[in-house]
Parts: sequence; structure tokens; C-alpha cells
Amino acid sequence: MSLPKEPRQLMINLMYLVLTCMLALNVSAEVLNAFLSMDKSIGESSRIVGDSNGQLFSAIEQQADAYSQFAPFKDKANEAQILVKEFYQYVGDLREELIATSGGLDENNEPKAKQKKEPATRLFVNEGKGDELENRIIEVRQQLLDLIEDGNEKELLDKILPLELQPIPEDSDKKSWAQFTFQQMPVAAVLPILSKFQNDVKIAESAILSHFYNKVQGEKIVFDEYAAVISADKSYVIKGEELSSEIFLSAFSTTADNISIKVNGRPIEVRNGKALFNIRPNEIGSQSFTAEISMTNPISKKVKTYTKKFNYEVGERSVTASADKMNVFYLGVDNPFSVSAAGVASKDVNVSSNDVRLEKIRNGKFNVKPTQVGEAKIVVSGGGLDPTNFIYRVKRIPDPVIRLGRKGETGMSPAKFKAFKGLLAILENFDFDARCNVAGYEITRVPERGDAEVVKNQGGKYSSQARNLINRARFGDTYFFDQVRVKCPGDKASRKLNGLSIKIQ
Repeated sequence: MSLPKEPRQLMINLMYLVLTCMLALNVSAEVLNAFLSMDKSIGESSRIVGDSNGQLFSAIEQQADAYSQFAPFKDKANEAQILVKEFYQYVGDLREELIATSGGLDENNEPKAKQKKEPATRLFVNEGKGDELENRIIEVRQQLLDLIEDGNEKELLDKILPLELQPIPEDSDKKSWAQFTFQQMPVAAVLPILSKFQNDVKIAESAILSHFYNKVQGEKIVFDEYAAVISADKSYVIKGEELSSEIFLSAFSTTADNISIKVNGRPIEVRNGKALFNIRPNEIGSQSFTAEISMTNPISKKVKTYTKKFNYEVGERSVTASADKMNVFYLGVDNPFSVSAAGVASKDVNVSSNDVRLEKIRNGKFNVKPTQVGEAKIVVSGGGLDPTNFIYRVKRIPDPVIRLGRKGETGMSPAKFKAFKGLLAILENFDFDARCNVAGYEITRVPERGDAEVVKNQGGKYSSQARNLINRARFGDTYFFDQVRVKCPGDKASRKLNGLSIKIQ
């Protein structure tokens, strides 16, 4: 479990661990009352953190309302609050259900049957609420992390974010997290456990909101200097066509009447603080013009002039085409493809192929969907252009890397080894949205002493037989995953990959 930096939360976690250990002793009335006292303390901590989170969101909202570029961070922060609120309410409903099934509350607003162990066992183990809670914890934690787009920042938050499941000790006879956490636990002991998860999700919310708050922080800009700015409709112009540009003083006011603009010495009419400049080049190559913007100080009547030279290129009609991600197309995925033709409107450009399927997204943008490995020819024409051929290679998706977990470890403890649910096929350094599935493999356990055991497994996730073999892992064992077969998008049949070995240490 992650250790929080906030002292109050650290104290609560330590109390939780100490009181959990005391359950192994005789559960006296004093111990049960201590659990209820801890439950109230955790609830108060959640309330304080919740108030702080509300202030954080208000600060994010204020920045987003002032600066529209921060609106996406406000939306993500709001989504985080919704996820946390739903999970918090879900755990709260579990608390209410536990109290109700144990006989309700007494006159002191405490569970009447706080010492009973049967209600928690029945609700969380026999009726499956514990397994459901386990899945919700894993799910909401991942959903909060998925709000972070930057990979490095996401990894850092993953290390400090609470709301984690306590691992089952290797020597425990409990078969599931629900049994280990709730079986034969008094009602008074289960309540602070549930409160802790509520508190953890509030602290997770605080970490996520703090991340977005840092993103929207900025300084107010004071404009005490001026610069001449030009906004041209294009920087490359076809011979005989018109170049249209807007020239204005930044920052400018639409009500300003103290600005005059000249281009190459010729006055240009100023409207709403800016001027519209038109030119029709008749020569190919690099061209330029000089803009002069003069501003009269309304108080001193002094005039200050800002001058800047602007360059542009004049060329003939031509066409280019490119694969957006690399110089090949891949089977089984959408390959973004762009076509641009200088001097030709995108709507007039025709793109066709007999070798691949082309799906038009918008003018100049396509998805290429190859059907077989080899070469693909794409023809671009239209708008006065002669048909131009572009040849691309078509390949299948590269082989994924087989791993047990995403870190590629080859040595691990028995507990960590048993925690994984199966093999993963990971596409490393592949820029497309594609996922390969493990079709099957063979597991061999070679104990430090004794004979090897072999199990064949279908699919990526362990079968019950494979799980039994995995659960027998001991220090000194070596596990081999061989005969690995995977199927990637576009594959007609599964492909065989190199396996891996794991040393239990």
C-alpha cells in the first residue's frame, strides 16, 4: 500500500494496521469500541479531504472559465469527481447494508451487533459483495489514472495514488481477497475497513485534482510592448492567384483610431484596428513586402512606428502524399493518410487505389485499410493535376513481446508471481491502436528438487489447471512459458513467438 505524505492519513493507516493485527487476539469490548472510534476518525478525515478537494476544483474551474485553453482540464477534473462520488456512495451503501443485516443501530448510533462475525462473512464472502468491491477498487483506480494523458506523469501518480488492495500473505489459507479481508470479521472491524477505502478514494481524488490544478496555473500577462503581426491565408501561392493577408498591431483594440498602416510605402485602410492587404504575384520564387505600423500616443501625441519584413513563396501546382505515421501500411489497423496538393482545393483532389481500401475522413484525410501483404499503389489526380502514383509497402503488424506483467521481469517472489492472471502480448514502440491476443501456450514448472510439471493453456488468462500449477510456486522454482501463440489484427492464423522463463526468488 502507498504511504501517504499527509500526517493525518498516515496515522489512520497505521491505526488500521495495528487494530487489524489485534483481531488475532481476543476481541474485547474495548477493542471493538476502538474500531468504532477509528471509523469515526477516518470519516472525519474524509470530510476534511473532501472540503479541500472542493476548493481545488473551484480553483480549476475559475482558471478554466478565465482561459478557455484550460477547459479540458476542468472537464477531466469534473470526471474525476464523478468517479470518486460514485465509488464513495457505493462503499457507503455497503456500510448501510452491513449495519442493516446485523440488526441496525442502537441508541448511541452504533451497530447493535458490533461483535458479530456472521453478517460480514455472509455479505462479503458468501454473497460475493467482497469480490465486487475488489473489482470496483481496481476499476476506479485505473479510471482515475487514465485521466492523465502524459505517460511519465501517469507513472508518477501511479506510485503515490492510494486505493490499493492489501496482498494476501503467502502462508494464508484464504483463497480470495474477500475471504482474507472480511471472513469472520466483527461488524465493528469491517466498518473502518470500508471507511478507509472511502478515505483512500478521496485522497486519490486530491492527487488527481492537484495534478490538474498545476496544469492550469499561469501568470497574468501585462502588455507593455507592441509588435507588428501579419496573418496570411497561405504562405505558398500559385502564380496568378491572390495572396490575402491581415496586418495588425498586437495587442490591438477594435475601437482604436490612432493606428496607421503602410505596405511598401503605400497607405492601407485600417478598420477595427487591422488592415486587409491583397497582392497578386506574377513571378515564381521568394517574394517579400514590408509593413509599417504607426501608433499615435493619445496623450503625448508622439508617433512610434513598428516595421517588419514578411516573406512568402510563389510556386507552381504540385502534389504530395504521405502516410501520417511511417512509410508503410499495416494490416489489421487504420493507417492515417494525408494528401495535399498546392494550388488545388482539397475537395477537388481525387484519391483512388485497387490495392487497398480507402476511407475518407474529411478533405485530404483518409484511413487506409490494406487487405494483403506486399505493395500498394495509390493514385492522386484532379484539380488540373496529372495522375500521380505513390507506392507503399504493406506489412503485417510486428511481433509483440510476451511478458508476465508489463515490466518484463524475469525474476520475482512467489507472491508477486502468483498475482498475475496470465500472459500479455505487448506491442512495443508501435504507433497504431492495435492489440494482440494470446491464443495459447505451455507452462512448465521445474522445481529446485523434483520432476518437471507441464500444463497446456488456451488463451492468455490462466485456466484452472494452469492456476493450480502457478500457485505451487516456491523459492528456487523456474517456470518456462513455451509454445506461445498469439493473433494480431490482420492475422489469418496465430503466429508463434519466443517464450520466457521466470525464476522464483
